[in-house]
Amino acid sequence: MAITPKAIQDLLDELEASRASRKRAWELLQELRWVLKDITGIEIPAPEKKTIDFEGRIIKEAIRKALRERQGALAELMQAIKQYRKLADQPLTLRDSVYGEVVQKLKHATEKADRLLGS
Repeated sequence: MAITPKAIQDLLDELEASRASRKRAWELLQELRWVLKDITGIEIPAPEKKTIDFEGRIIKEAIRKALRERQGALAELMQAIKQYRKLADQPLTLRDSVYGEVVQKLKHATEKADRLLGS
C-alpha cells in the first residue's frame, strides 16, 4: 500500500487539529481554575504534571468541594430558618429554652453562609 502525499497531509492536518484542541482544552481548564478562585476563593495548587487529565481531575475535585460546602451551608441555613419560624410564630410566653438554641443555630448558619459568599 503506497502512502500518498494527500494521506500524509491529512495526517498532518489531523495532528494540527488535535494540538489546537488540546490547547483550547487547557485554556478552558485554566479559566475554570480562575473562576473557582474568583467566586469561591479556593486556590488550586499548580499541577505536578501539565496534563489535561491531571488538571481536569484537580479542578473537578475543587468544584465538587466548593459545591458540597455551599449545599451544606444552604441546607443548614434553611433548617435553622424553618426552626426559627416555627418558634417565632408562638407568643413570647410559650417559648421555652429551645428558642435561644434556635436563634444561635440561625446566627451560626448565617455566619457560615456569609463566609462562603465572601460577604
